[in-house]
Amino acid sequence: MKSVLLIGPIANKKDSTKTGGVIVLFLDLLQQFDQKGIKYSVIDTNKENYPNKVIALLCIWYQLLIKSRHFDHLSVHCTIGDFMFIAPVATLLAKILRQTVSLRKFGGDFKEDYDSLNIILKPIVSWTLKNSDANFFETKYLVNHFSSFNQNTYWFPNVRKKVEILRSGPFQKRFIFIGTITREKGVIELLEASTLLDESYTIHLYGPIAEDMKGFDFSPYRAKYQRALNPKEVPLILKDYDVLILPSYREGYPGIIIEALSVGLPIIVTELAGIKEMIDEKCAIFIHSKNTNDIKNSVECFDEVNYKDLSENTLKCFESFDSDIQTPKFIQMILNEEQFL
Repeated sequence: MKSVLLIGPIANKKDSTKTGGVIVLFLDLLQQFDQKGIKYSVIDTNKENYPNKVIALLCIWYQLLIKSRHFDHLSVHCTIGDFMFIAPVATLLAKILRQTVSLRKFGGDFKEDYDSLNIILKPIVSWTLKNSDANFFETKYLVNHFSSFNQNTYWFPNVRKKVEILRSGPFQKRFIFIGTITREKGVIELLEASTLLDESYTIHLYGPIAEDMKGFDFSPYRAKYQRALNPKEVPLILKDYDVLILPSYREGYPGIIIEALSVGLPIIVTELAGIKEMIDEKCAIFIHSKNTNDIKNSVECFDEVNYKDLSENTLKCFESFDSDIQTPKFIQMILNEEQFL
């Protein structure tokens, strides 16, 4: 069996609540490798686990130089920053050592990021996309767009493990937001919408507070901030609520949507391209971004009758994002290198 050098982010060693979606995805992949008994090693790309970003990059490059020659395949799992500064190095090394290399881009906004690159970085990223042996994207629209760079371009969606924790009981008007507390997630509009609702509604926010919201006063709003969560807590917290609200300005395939589906929660979510690939009106209510009234109206449209149907449909939607179905497909593809020739 071929050996694989995995390059991606592992958990924050100082604060487990900073373990975001990309880390959850990468750790899930490591578990699958362990279960299958595949020989691998890891290069950690989580900058929080290094003294600073410059040292992090130097350490990652050094590890690539030392470790690459000992493995058959290099598998890079990256954000846009990693795609600019780590993926090109890994791809170049793979070419020099005559190994295969695959690149997996987290998130669904890569087209916008690529288009905004400067005249130096854009050719580097373009060369990397064209010279990797396989590229994996989280959304189908990114697969369609970047297939013109490389015919070996595939869909590997955001995934989660199936849990045996399901929401139960009647609709109680309990709504939840889980994610980074930042303006880009639509948090301000959600807070403003909460002031337009009557006291029968509960809206709670969970997640780490981003720099743009540090020191923000939540007290004037009916929606209340709770705390940051460890990833393992998420399903347990979700099951105590009725509906997930995610009014983000931009997203790929948000992991929190998949986790909500897995426990039976319908979703209020922004009408974005990636999200509309994931779910439809059978389990979600779509809103426009940056629209307080949309959030308020969507919250009020739930009742005991329509809630039951929406909730039942969520579990069917989850199957497309079940890690035990999708991740083995990815592993098989990167191990079956002949298909890239």
